[in-house]
Amino acid sequence: MIIDRTATHELLARPLHDEAARTQYIVQLKNRLRRYEDANKVALDARAGPAFEAASGKTPETVEDITAAMVRDPFYQIWSAFSRSAQDVMWNSVGETIHRELPRMKQVAAGLVQAPAGGSCETSPDFAAPADAYAGHIHGQPGGYMLGEGSADDFTAGAFYESGGNAYSLGVGIGTRDSKSAAVIEFLAERYPGFKPRRILDLACSSGGATVGYAAAFPEAEVYGVDVAPGLLRYAHIRAEAMGLKAHFRQMDAGAMPFVDESFDLVVSHNMMHEVSRASLGRIFSEARRVLRPGGVVVHQDVPMKGADFSAFEKFIFAWQTKNNDEPFWDEFLATQAPDVMLEAGFAADEVLETTVRMRDGPRAWYIVLGEKPDAEGRRGTALTG
Repeated sequence: MIIDRTATHELLARPLHDEAARTQYIVQLKNRLRRYEDANKVALDARAGPAFEAASGKTPETVEDITAAMVRDPFYQIWSAFSRSAQDVMWNSVGETIHRELPRMKQVAAGLVQAPAGGSCETSPDFAAPADAYAGHIHGQPGGYMLGEGSADDFTAGAFYESGGNAYSLGVGIGTRDSKSAAVIEFLAERYPGFKPRRILDLACSSGGATVGYAAAFPEAEVYGVDVAPGLLRYAHIRAEAMGLKAHFRQMDAGAMPFVDESFDLVVSHNMMHEVSRASLGRIFSEARRVLRPGGVVVHQDVPMKGADFSAFEKFIFAWQTKNNDEPFWDEFLATQAPDVMLEAGFAADEVLETTVRMRDGPRAWYIVLGEKPDAEGRRGTALTG
């Protein structure tokens, strides 16, 4: 069973006609800006060289060189301003629906308090989140991922994450049939025939979109999702229950988890690597390997900003996210060699694979770094069979 963006549930905020039309307008604006960006990369690149040469007397060679030229270019400035404004208006649009829908959504949550699917959620007011969690309002999401941190039952951060994420994905050309968890599951099934994990851990699970994907694909497995943001976890739990899928959500720092050693067959993360600092990434990778059983597999998936030989100009376009879209660690991850971090975490060179997998409904390929922990006989993937 595949869970993608067509999946619906009672907790999902339901836009009225005019609200949906407004969001669709923003989606189309984002798509137009994306197509404009793709179509004009050559034109923008052609402008960067002469502009930099005129100012410095030399040819641009680095991202910093190109940035110095383009930040003064009206052509770029207009595109950048429209792109940032579109992101802000997107959040305003979905926020209007969420705030209007909150009373109904709370009723849905109250009706699922007994967790009919059998899942659970644990958060603590005493939890101390790592500093990374407060580095910014990621993607410009109102209040950030830690919105509602001081409340015992607030889940609006998760509602924003799902509704905003759906709109954002459509705006960058990713279709409703796409599923990051399904793409990884299909990749692993091909690499390890008989793939059937008994315990699965989803790191930095946010609103649980990928977590329930694994719960649906492996109904006999015990599935956990961990995150630092309580509002995301509460929403993820209620969302899973509304979908009839059993998963357990815990408020934890993925870089310092209380799970015992070698307790999971499969450890995954989705779009997490670019959201944390290099130091945190090292701790998370080490923890992922620590809790992995012999014969198990770790898979970290992320957006298509790595896994290809990008030009300096393309990297400059990527860097727009750091400067303009509240992505404080984007550039840091772009410069990080994830396989090297896996080696630092304890994996051997022949246990690490860096690759990409095609989106199931989108124009590009997801970036993946995978780590295997051989069993006592040196076999890989054995914990995932039978």
